[in-house]
Amino acid sequence: MKVIFLIGTAGSGKTTFVKNFSEWIESKGVDVARINLDPGVVSLPYTADFDVREYVNTEKIMKDLGLGPNSALTVASDLIAVKVHEISDEIEEMDYEIAVVDTPGQIELFAFRPVGRVFSESFLKGPRMVIYLFDYTLMLEPLGFLSSLYLSISVYASLAIPQLNVINKVDLVEPRLVRRISEWYSNPLTLYEAIRKYYKGEKLKLGQELSKALPMLSSLNKPIPVSALTMEGFVDVYSQVTRILGTGEEFSQEQAV
Repeated sequence: MKVIFLIGTAGSGKTTFVKNFSEWIESKGVDVARINLDPGVVSLPYTADFDVREYVNTEKIMKDLGLGPNSALTVASDLIAVKVHEISDEIEEMDYEIAVVDTPGQIELFAFRPVGRVFSESFLKGPRMVIYLFDYTLMLEPLGFLSSLYLSISVYASLAIPQLNVINKVDLVEPRLVRRISEWYSNPLTLYEAIRKYYKGEKLKLGQELSKALPMLSSLNKPIPVSALTMEGFVDVYSQVTRILGTGEEFSQEQAV
């Protein structure tokens, strides 16, 4: 079974992406398992084929250990890592083609703790990848843009599996702003000039120093603009997914119809 981990900052639209992208893939004739690995989520907009809350109860952890919500989620995350093989066996028996995995809203709980590395190395038997979801609203200024890129490459360094960068909520942003972000990514000089225009003092110095690393940050794919709500850009995303996971199929624009 092939695996797509959805990772993104809180509010990036990750769970909506999981719901609509998995449904979109299904409409192309692919069997998809929806996997929830967020032990703290209250409700889901989709029916999970596997829900980690059946294994780990954060409210019980809080009560038994006298912990607050954040500490309980950290403990729950580590407990999930211990159960990776048990969880994998249960999901493998479902015999789906692709598992789309919804990870915790608090990005650090999965990307930078043992659970993320264990799952990226040992979860299921097929190839694995990450779709990293950016939020356009956090990238409208140069420093926010650079901070988002640095966070994405930190996730890549931590998990060390193929990663596809996707920028969500394109439906909420003016097209000119979408083009501007794309230009910053493609042309470091344009970004450098924007930093000079936007900032003074320490922010100016910081932006100039951070922008020097843009060629390194650009070693990952140029982020694909999408809307998890309207499904705009899903064709391009799935085309890259089939390439990365080696599904043995060629996905074209015609198949989106």
